[in-house]
Amino acid sequence: MTTDPASGHIPPSQSPYARTKAVCEAMFADIAATQPIRVLSLRYFNPIGADPKMRTGLQLRRPSHALGKMIQAQEEGVPFQITGTDYPTRDGSGIRDYIHVWDLAAAHVAALHEFDTLLSGSTTSRVINLGTGTGTTVRELLDAFNSVIDTPIGAIEVERRPGDVAGAYTRSERAGLLLHWQPAYSIADGIGHSLQWAGIRNEMLLE
Repeated sequence: MTTDPASGHIPPSQSPYARTKAVCEAMFADIAATQPIRVLSLRYFNPIGADPKMRTGLQLRRPSHALGKMIQAQEEGVPFQITGTDYPTRDGSGIRDYIHVWDLAAAHVAALHEFDTLLSGSTTSRVINLGTGTGTTVRELLDAFNSVIDTPIGAIEVERRPGDVAGAYTRSERAGLLLHWQPAYSIADGIGHSLQWAGIRNEMLLE
């Protein structure tokens, strides 16, 4: 989502979540333009995975995102629900840009290194997308999930959930250009690390 440069107006969005982020980015830019502060906003897309060394990971025991629901379906021995199959995507299911959380961590380190270079002179605020630049549909995510686990899970098709949209994926060239950063982990890596963490999460959180 972008603002209209002529009016500063933030247009309506299909996604209330995206709109709130655009409002915040516009607010940060206004503050940076009038105060002695510089702002670098990093736009996350859909984080998956965990610390590859299993020192930390997602704290929620029952996450609501697609991969979390797949893991829950596997644990409970039930089919995964594909919510919405009539979206204008290549297979009808929603599409997202899944990025490994450890790649996000690396991007933050890169942003700290490049902060003074990126924000100098009249440039007081910037926004950078952090994603793979490649969309993955829910069906493709399920296929990748089943390729990682020993016993594949089934799926059933259900109606869209209220507020759901077809989704999006990022244009991430700016991150490569400005931060000299590229994702290093694959979707399969993210799924594998998420599964490993899910297996030890309760034990780790009790320590």
